[in-house]
Amino acid sequence: MRGFRVVPAATWQSAPDTGVLSMHTHKHHKPNCLYCKAVQFVSIGEPPPIKTWKRPLLLVAGVAMTVCTVMAMRFAWERADATFFAAVTALVMIIALLGVAISFRGCDSCVARFLGKTL
Repeated sequence: MRGFRVVPAATWQSAPDTGVLSMHTHKHHKPNCLYCKAVQFVSIGEPPPIKTWKRPLLLVAGVAMTVCTVMAMRFAWERADATFFAAVTALVMIIALLGVAISFRGCDSCVARFLGKTL
């Protein structure tokens, strides 16, 4: 067809020949980041600004949250009626461990996006 061109799946154009993108795209600072797709899946909204203090904060928060959930699992494991509490604690532990992994190997935009908006 005349006037139309094939566009990659990650971009969408509102008009055939304007070249204006109307879809939010996630820019990768590190081309081989393992966590960009997972972080983009769990985050909502625009990416927050990249700051250097966010990576150590994410590491400390993830480790602290993991330690707390391990202690909570020990508490829930001893009681028969705490199955729901144990399931929720396991989900929180997975999120905390993902934060620890992202703080070690993720790109700066993934760290900022996973940590979210802070002060």
